[in-house]
Amino acid sequence: MRQVFSLGCLLGVVLFWLGLAAPVQAHPHVWITAQAEILYNPDGSVAAIRHVWDFDEAYTAFATQGLDTNKDGKFSRDELKALAQENAESLHEFDFFTSLKIDGKRPAFGQPKDYFMEMNGQLLRFVYVLPLEKPVKAKTSLSLEIADKSFFVAFNLTEGEGAVTLVGAPQGCTVRINRPKTQVPQQTLSEQAFQALGGEDVGLQFATRAIVACP
Repeated sequence: MRQVFSLGCLLGVVLFWLGLAAPVQAHPHVWITAQAEILYNPDGSVAAIRHVWDFDEAYTAFATQGLDTNKDGKFSRDELKALAQENAESLHEFDFFTSLKIDGKRPAFGQPKDYFMEMNGQLLRFVYVLPLEKPVKAKTSLSLEIADKSFFVAFNLTEGEGAVTLVGAPQGCTVRINRPKTQVPQQTLSEQAFQALGGEDVGLQFATRAIVACP
């Protein structure tokens, strides 16, 4: 049986190597470039978040080992199906790397759906829809962050206005993207550098926040 290397699996491997029972420091170990769509119902309530994540080259190579079953040098959605399922099913362990606040409260999420993986050029892409357990109408405020506070995974939202978009939102709703002043490092930080940045919740320092305003 082929081994499937999801994010959860990779985290488990690193923990095993280091003999730890807590999140590994000296992060990050995986880099993801992300986009998101906030999906609305016809009544104006928020229904779900659709995520699009492009993984870095190292994770792509690690995760796709042995998955080219027909040896054609490509990875089809069917060949990546088990990997997509493993990632989708393990996301709850990490709170889906998604922080959504509506009127100051965090709505509960359901299980990921409509997920798949494919190759975006040379990089592995993961797409999934994260539904709210119950749709919620935003009366005053809505904000969205995609981040891993432990900084095992470093998230970077794509540049430009397409980083977070609205689908089916009430007329007049707009999105403002607040990016962190500090850039996400492109290599793993040393233990000393990691601690200097703040330790366990350092990932939040690099989080980009999308703020939705509606009339």
